[in-house]
This record gives sequence, structure tokens and C-alpha cells, in this order.
Amino acid sequence: MTVLAACGDDVGRGNTSATTQVTGATTVPVTTTTDATSTGDVTPTATGTTTGTSDPTTSSSASNASGVSDGAKFDLGASDLGGNTTGEPAGCKKVDFLFVIDNSTSMEDNQDALIASFPGFIDAIKTALVDVTDYHIMVVDTDANGRCAQPCDQNDPDYVKFCAEANYHACTTPLDPCDTIRGAGVLHPVGSFASNFKCNVTGGNRYMLPDQPDLYGTFACVAKVGTAGSASERPMNAIQEAISENLNYPMGCNGGFLRDDAILVITFISDDPNDPDQGTPADWKASIVAAKNGDENAVVVLGLIPHPELGCTTGNDPNAVQGAHWQEFIEMWGAHGISGSVCEADYAPFFLQAINAIDQTCEEFNPPG
Repeated sequence: MTVLAACGDDVGRGNTSATTQVTGATTVPVTTTTDATSTGDVTPTATGTTTGTSDPTTSSSASNASGVSDGAKFDLGASDLGGNTTGEPAGCKKVDFLFVIDNSTSMEDNQDALIASFPGFIDAIKTALVDVTDYHIMVVDTDANGRCAQPCDQNDPDYVKFCAEANYHACTTPLDPCDTIRGAGVLHPVGSFASNFKCNVTGGNRYMLPDQPDLYGTFACVAKVGTAGSASERPMNAIQEAISENLNYPMGCNGGFLRDDAILVITFISDDPNDPDQGTPADWKASIVAAKNGDENAVVVLGLIPHPELGCTTGNDPNAVQGAHWQEFIEMWGAHGISGSVCEADYAPFFLQAINAIDQTCEEFNPPG
């Protein structure tokens, strides 16, 4: 498969080299391929919320390619696992999916590729994890402060370059306090190449549930986080914050997302060649394990990152780490960590490779109770 390398940020990075390479590094062998092409287009309504519309042709194509019946959605029931003290066998019936998406200026194409791959991934999850009936799906970005202040300063050069989409929606729309906190679930992406309206996530949460109408289209809305974010991308810190007690207590921005009796599947995507994340790989892992009550086997980590050995590099700094710190972090999870190239034009094969790790983690999970 030939792909184009993602461009690096033009703020704080310098010029970016574009290459055409064969990529796809993972720790799980390829057993299946797919052609998930649904884009899950969404349109704004008069109220400023969204109504998602998925192209039935592309959704059907994605389902057929992954061996799932046409039009498969999250039409799943809802039930609690209970505990093994009741005599039930080990295994998960709940999964918390956390997607951490770089929203810096180079990420437009990568966000589109992720959105296109999502339907096939979810269809494959539904097929593999037949006993799983309860999902949480949340998207967060890597932004610490953003480039679009409110109200916008017209003397700020960022005003035109990053905040001009949808009639300067990023400068004028009323945002919830949680909309401006890194690690909080995204509901209202703003700025250049973002959705630029409030996504219609039902249930009053900042994450999607199994009964979310038009799951594909809603995911496309929240995952289109745009390119107006800070050039200092910190996906590891975004993970730590997203699952922190500060954001997950009942009245917190992400209240109810992280559950003790669910496995946690973290997917992060970034093309940053540098290492602005605070802390070390050991620190990042420790935070996640602590959030899962010490059970590191209840976590799967999927990373789409630069891979220099595959020709996937960004920026022009010869001393840049090019994802080495993230690769170290992924490898710390052993068979529960899957690494792939952010430069891929299609992420569907990467996600299908990850199904094995998720399935095994779910099968071996011993929920508390």
C-alpha cells in the first residue's frame, strides 16, 4: 500500500517532508483486510446541533469488507455484568473506547482517515466481541489552550489562519466550560477544518452510548476536531486527564465514562515529531493502570504515530524523536499494545489487526465484584 506522509505543523516545527512509503507496523500479524470508506457526513440543523447522515453505500461496503452484515450499527442491548461472585465466567461485557486525536494544523487528512476507518472497526468489534453489550465511546483532543480565543483578537495572526471557518464560528459561538478543557470529551469542535457546530451526542454525556442514533455520523462530527489546536501536542497528557478523577467524578466533564467493570481501549493519533508531553512513558502507564485499579491487563493501547523506519517522518529537525517516546510507551503494554504508522492513507487494516488484542483482553478480563 502506498501512502503519503502526514505534514507536520507549520507552527513550531518548520517545513515538513512528504514521502510515499509502504507502512503498517503493528505487533499483531495481519489476518484480515477491509475497505472501510464511510465518512459519516453530518449536517448542521437550525438549532446548531447536528443530524448525522451516513452514506448507506459506503457503510455497506465497509461492513461487507469486514465480514459483517450490511448496515450493522450499535443496535445492542444494555445489561450489567454483575460480578464473578455470582458464578459468571470471566470476560468483559463492557468496553470504554477513548480516542485521543491530535488537533494541530497538520492533521486534517489524518482525522479524515480515522473517521473513514471507524465504521469498519466498530463492525468488527461487534462481530468479535459477541457478548459485549455496553459501550462508551469518547473523543478528546490534544490541545492545551487552542489558537481561537473568545472573542477573537483580529490583530492576532491566528485569527484568520485557524479561526475563520464557518464565519468565525470559533470566535463567537457560546462554548461550555468543558469545551475548553483538554481531556474533556469533545462535543463542539471549533476552528479551521473542524465540524464547527455542536454534535448531537445523546444522553447528556460527553461520550456516546450503544443507543446513539447514527453512531458513524456522530463520531465523524466529534472526531473532526480540526486544526486550530496548539502546536504543542500532548496526547499522553490528554489520556491522563481524560481518565483522571478530576474529570470522571459524577459531576465532572467525563462523569461516568470510565468504569471499573469495563476494559479500556485507548486509541491515540498524532504526527508530532517532537516530545512536548510532560512525564515519561512509565509515568503515563502508571496513571492509566492506577485509573484501572491496578489492573494493567484491562487496558489496550493503540497508537498511530510516526515510524521513521517505514519512511513515516514529519518536520525537518534531524534531532526530532519521531514518535520514539510513544513507541516505548506502546511496547510497555506487551501484547496489549499495537503500534501503526500515522502516515497510512487507510487505517482500517491497523484497526482490524487490533481486534485480536481487544478480543483477548476482553476474554481474559476478570471484572471486580
